Amino acid sequence: MRRTFIAAAALMITGGYVYNAQAVWVDETVHYVKQGYHENVLWPWPYICPDRVAVREPFELMIHNGWRRQNLLGPHHFDSTNRLTTAGELRVHWVLTQAPPQRRTIYVERALDSEVTAERLATAREYATKVVLDGQSPQVSETHLISEGRPASVVDATNVRFQESMPPPVLPPVVGSGAGTQ
Repeated sequence: MRRTFIAAAALMITGGYVYNAQAVWVDETVHYVKQGYHENVLWPWPYICPDRVAVREPFELMIHNGWRRQNLLGPHHFDSTNRLTTAGELRVHWVLTQAPPQRRTIYVERALDSEVTAERLATAREYATKVVLDGQSPQVSETHLISEGRPASVVDATNVRFQESMPPPVLPPVVGSGAGTQ
């Protein structure tokens, strides 16, 4: 009798655990099905937002690089003593007054000599503090970009030589006799 009682007690305890294990399995299955349903209902949205960011990011980089090139001071904006030329002063003035406020950073092209770059940065900062109107310190930094411009004197000399070498405008000579032409 005692063995039967112990066996029955063991069977009840084991049966309780089996019931609990089956309940956990059913709960996990229900949770899995619900999660799959919600993922299917919301399907494109978890993937659309990262895709949109990935598509916009190259354009943001291109815009930033375009503004960096627009606000670039090259060697032709400085004279032989690393002071700003008139063209350089006009460029700094335009950047600090006309460019959108979030794009008012002045970039200075790096020179081969780091001392020359430091002098040019100091000159640009000094002039920019005179131009700035709102009292904020202007942002001036160096960049590895190369300015594709050239001094205005070179452009002017090229245009003057081109105009000087042009032949005078003349009408072409008349070909043929005057009697047969109308």
